[in-house]
Amino acid sequence: MSRPGGPSAVVVAWLAVGRAAIHSAAETAMTDPGRPDSEGGAPSSDATPDPAITRRALLGGAGATVLSALGATTSLTAASWNQAEPASATVHVRVYPGPMPVTARLGAGRPDENGLFSVHRDALEAVEGALEGALTYAGERGVDLDAVVEPGGPVAASFFSRLETAVRERRNPSAQETVLDAFRDELREREVLSGTTCHLLLWWNPFNYDLGYGGTRSPNGHVTAVDGEGSQTVANVGATEFWDSRAVTRNIAIHETLHTFLSRDVVSEVVGSGCDHDLGSAIRREEGDETVLEISPMATAYAGPDEFGGGTRFHGTGCYDHDSFSRHDGTDDVDRFVYTTDLSEATLEALTRYLERHLG
Repeated sequence: MSRPGGPSAVVVAWLAVGRAAIHSAAETAMTDPGRPDSEGGAPSSDATPDPAITRRALLGGAGATVLSALGATTSLTAASWNQAEPASATVHVRVYPGPMPVTARLGAGRPDENGLFSVHRDALEAVEGALEGALTYAGERGVDLDAVVEPGGPVAASFFSRLETAVRERRNPSAQETVLDAFRDELREREVLSGTTCHLLLWWNPFNYDLGYGGTRSPNGHVTAVDGEGSQTVANVGATEFWDSRAVTRNIAIHETLHTFLSRDVVSEVVGSGCDHDLGSAIRREEGDETVLEISPMATAYAGPDEFGGGTRFHGTGCYDHDSFSRHDGTDDVDRFVYTTDLSEATLEALTRYLERHLG
């Protein structure tokens, strides 16, 4: 989980604007279907795919975004949003955009045919690139895997009705639990809770302190934890965009997705603890006259000093211990924090073991 710590004023702000944000988002989702947007997303990974890895076009004519040897992608059509998981997929991620409030849409262009704004496309492509690197690493160790990353379609208006009901009925609701429970119910209505799919919700609420940067739903913490349900996870791209940067947005989307393809047993084998964040790295590099600390996805929101603005604007409150990171070069005399979508060696190793053991 990547819930930030922060000043109590953020909590007050969330309580003041939360209901209005839900209504605004629901209205946006129902009144603006969007049109194709020509603006491109994030560049794809620079990793060179291993030719020994196979990538099958699992949805055929449905047009899913499929990891291929050349990294080519196509768009998923609305007609295929509710299809069940392809039986032969090993690593399967579906990305669902939450609605964008009007204020956030002003500089975001218009959504494409899948309801994805540029921030959502960048997040999806970052996840795709990270998994491409993981499959290349696995292929070099003789583990032949396939993967599919695809848009899942925008969450429906009924989602917000369930969300409001949950907020009213719970005296002390956890925003993260409320959002993820409503998301799971939405997926169940679509009849897509099958197999071992990671369902990633890209939410927009920069003032939701309890939701923080995101997290996974309990007990669906990883894709094989509950038989036949896969996993549900949320990345609060509104928080990363408002408080941090697009680079942090990409890393948090990867971060929350990878949580669902890791388990305590494989993490313990690789880094000696059961904390997924310990797989991350923070590596010191010299760039001209500056010293930068390059932070990988699993260390994002955790590698900086434990203070407001330490790397990311807020600091994660999930499990972590700087001495237990796979590599942490320290923050003394660092001029800037930079974020790489490349996975650390420890993360690649743990992912390979999990995929081979639980999905292979």
